[in-house]
Amino acid sequence: MTKHLILFFFLFSLMSSVQANPAHANPTHANRSLDQFFQKTQSMQADFTQKVTNTRGKVLEQSNGNLVISRPDKFILDYYSPAEQKYISNGNTIWIYDVELEQVSIKELDENIGDSPALLLSSNTNVYKHYIVTDLKYKKTGNYTWIQLQAKKEEMTFEKVLLAFKGSILMRMTMYDSFGQITSLNFSDIQINKPFSLKHFNFTIPEDVDIIGSTGG
Repeated sequence: MTKHLILFFFLFSLMSSVQANPAHANPTHANRSLDQFFQKTQSMQADFTQKVTNTRGKVLEQSNGNLVISRPDKFILDYYSPAEQKYISNGNTIWIYDVELEQVSIKELDENIGDSPALLLSSNTNVYKHYIVTDLKYKKTGNYTWIQLQAKKEEMTFEKVLLAFKGSILMRMTMYDSFGQITSLNFSDIQINKPFSLKHFNFTIPEDVDIIGSTGG
């Protein structure tokens, strides 16, 4: 699974069809910022910049694009540069379109997610089950409220995730993976709970492209 696809599912799972219910979370571990995000955000659209570095701070990759996520299970991750790629889901099917390669991959949604750690953020209950959630009161960057998700199991793809909130709005993410790489995202021009129709998430395959896979239907 490519790094973009892992990120895709991680972001998507923030808005998965499983609804957050703070009453189901252990009250001794409840985090106000995280719970408010799940309660108040049904859809999110934002521009983003992404940077991947190693533990020594060397930049391995930089990119930017636009993100749209809508409950339940619909999303578009559109990379503009350095290579134009689109990841689209209508809740059942995923299309991965590489513009430069003129190639579209088609897969079933659950076929791609599998046991990905992305599912862990499908609800705040799952977060508390699989992560140790703590406030980072010492971290003051951007006047945001920062929280840390520390994986409870070593085999998880993301060992640690930092989330920055302004109120209930997710502003930044920093993900530390098991390969020693750090992926940082900054969101801008954020729109919360904008209505989207289902057809917004249906992808029309361009002519004269190679098609890999199918949905069987």
